[in-house]
Amino acid sequence: MLRVDKLSKTYCSKRSEVHAVDEVSFIIPANDIMALIGESGSGKSTIAELIVGLQQATGGEMFWEDKKLSKHHRQQIQYIFQNPDRSLNPLWTVEQLLMEPLRIKKVPKDEARKIVQRNLELVYLPDRLLSSTTRECSGGQKQRIAIARTLALQPKLLIADEITASLDPRTEENMIELLKEIKRETKFSILYITHRIQTIKDFASKILVLRKGQVVEQGAAKQVLSAPQTEYTRQLIQACDYRNFQKGV
Repeated sequence: MLRVDKLSKTYCSKRSEVHAVDEVSFIIPANDIMALIGESGSGKSTIAELIVGLQQATGGEMFWEDKKLSKHHRQQIQYIFQNPDRSLNPLWTVEQLLMEPLRIKKVPKDEARKIVQRNLELVYLPDRLLSSTTRECSGGQKQRIAIARTLALQPKLLIADEITASLDPRTEENMIELLKEIKRETKFSILYITHRIQTIKDFASKILVLRKGQVVEQGAAKQVLSAPQTEYTRQLIQACDYRNFQKGV
């Protein structure tokens, strides 16, 4: 569905060049989940922003169903930020936030309310939150609201950028299960960006490992996690294992 071919992003200054993304290539098929992992500054979020058009590439190409990725195609891609407050107006009620994309699409009010109710149920949020603002919601609730908001646009690809980074392990596990349930219902693909590798073993089908903007390893998730081919990947896995923290490693 989405094909990325030698994608590059270079930041230039008078004194130096920084290759944030360096000829990265991958394919995300329809109804699939790919995890993008790597240390902070490896280029994960830059790739996501290039896909949705928040930044412009300095090299390479991107294709959507074998056609060059365009503004029209990007309407089928939705981005959930690490910090949900970036996309949620704190002065609006949850109902206003969930209704806005439907209003822009000129969906009739009665139909829009039904869609909002369905999406609220999909993310397991109670009706009483509709009259609340996000300032009254927990971090986990905010992420669920952000997910419900993207569902209104019926995306074919959902980019989830470190959406569990600020959540505790139990809430993170619940968020992963929620995404799995919604994917079964909606059949969209997911590009899941994370540094918490232990969460993706039974979630993603494929893993792409980044280091300094370059792909150092990719393959089936279970294979990469159980038998990593590079020392960098092995160190990432070890550093993100909760059991090591519990042992004081």
